[in-house]
Amino acid sequence: MDNKGNSNLYWNQDLNGKKLYLIRYSEIGLKGKSTRNSMELRLIKNIKFALKKNGIHGEFFRERGRIYAVTDSSAENSLIDVMGIKSFSEVLFMAFRAPEDILSEITRLFSDKVTGKTFASRVRRSGTHNFTSLEMDRMIGDALYKYSSGINLSEPDVEIQVEIRDNRAFIIKNWFDGPGGLPLGTEGRMISLVSGGIDSPVATWMMMRRGSPADMLFISMAHPVDTVEFLKAAGKLYDRWYNGYDPDIYMLDITRLMDQYLFRGKLKYGNVSFKKFIYNMAEKLCKEKNYCGIITGESSGQVSSQTPENLMELSRGMEFPVHRPLIGMDKDWIISTAREIGTFEATSLGDFCSLFSDTPITKIRKEELEHDMNNIASYEPSESEITKIKGSQINSFMESLSFHTVKDSLPQHAVYMDMRDLKSYETWHPEGAIHTNPAKIGKQVESMDRNQPVILYCKKGLQSAHFASRLRKLGFDAYFTDEKTVMKHTLKHEGVS
Repeated sequence: MDNKGNSNLYWNQDLNGKKLYLIRYSEIGLKGKSTRNSMELRLIKNIKFALKKNGIHGEFFRERGRIYAVTDSSAENSLIDVMGIKSFSEVLFMAFRAPEDILSEITRLFSDKVTGKTFASRVRRSGTHNFTSLEMDRMIGDALYKYSSGINLSEPDVEIQVEIRDNRAFIIKNWFDGPGGLPLGTEGRMISLVSGGIDSPVATWMMMRRGSPADMLFISMAHPVDTVEFLKAAGKLYDRWYNGYDPDIYMLDITRLMDQYLFRGKLKYGNVSFKKFIYNMAEKLCKEKNYCGIITGESSGQVSSQTPENLMELSRGMEFPVHRPLIGMDKDWIISTAREIGTFEATSLGDFCSLFSDTPITKIRKEELEHDMNNIASYEPSESEITKIKGSQINSFMESLSFHTVKDSLPQHAVYMDMRDLKSYETWHPEGAIHTNPAKIGKQVESMDRNQPVILYCKKGLQSAHFASRLRKLGFDAYFTDEKTVMKHTLKHEGVS
């Protein structure tokens, strides 16, 4: 494709047996020349990605306000989910010298289709011609009238759409609406707080529609149950909407926080202060990874933590902006959108506020929130409690959670790899267990025997599941579990009851 947008060289190519699509955008056309050029190129890159996922090859060329794709097979299911596409159509292309050339082709294509039916003609035109769009509409009407039961401009049985650009005519075969917005990757990256609920995937989608690639942060409170539900929602988003971007996905297992702080009454105003903790975790990622902001699925007044008063205090002192695209939307609208974008079925877990349903606060004061946060100030997630994967790894990671855990029995003569923090390892570990972490495990396994089973374990099994999956791809017979299971089997083997 010519970066200058020169498409004239392409109209002589043979389109026989191929599909030609006319792709429309809206907001991109309002940008300055340089920005429009870069956005068009990004949009084409994302379309190529979407086509490739479905095994379709495409060639592209463009003119102002339009992108054309020539594909080797039907591409509707790929194009319909690409951010930045306002609408698109498969079209029949013809070059013409006079209006009669267009009328002849229209008559050939539509005379049978309008027989016994009403019809209307809609012509769009750009360039210099000896006729107007309205005049071409009338000429098409005159040519087809004798075959039809009449013209109906408001509710026709058959609608004939033609787009004329200079000496080329594109006869529209169909019309599909895309998601619109801006191409994914043309605006700044953000980190999205995504849960197993309905709201946060919709909020993520809305900011992606504005061009921002969204990485995800998930706070796991009931691993692996809530982790699996989150990954289902994340997988729906990734498979359908992340065309052109492979997101980072961070999963934080906060079981220790819940055991040592939450369940011991150290969060008096938990429905708000727990959410502030999540904000703080996201802000740390913003600083480390240069994100532009944080996305949440909050809607004003929907639950106790989302009252205007509580949201004000939650945002106080934040260095990075918190984007709440659902702030004015009601639950019916959110559910409807979740169904439309394909995330509703995968999101069945409730909001974390249910943990604090006995003592919710709707108008927290600054001092009250600070009191709670001071009570958990000593908590800092350890390396072993954080797992990072790519969006493209979701399915394999879910498979590892489902099918490669060991609970009832442990393989004999296995090598144990302990992924907990160093203090936990030094306090207790099975004899011969190797202490490891994400930074050094790759080097450690280089000299290990691939014929010997490997059991990886961490606090709750989340991080060990990820690395067990990675080791299996390297040819190891690798399993994962949690520290309680390893401890139970070790003590049983040693004869300790």
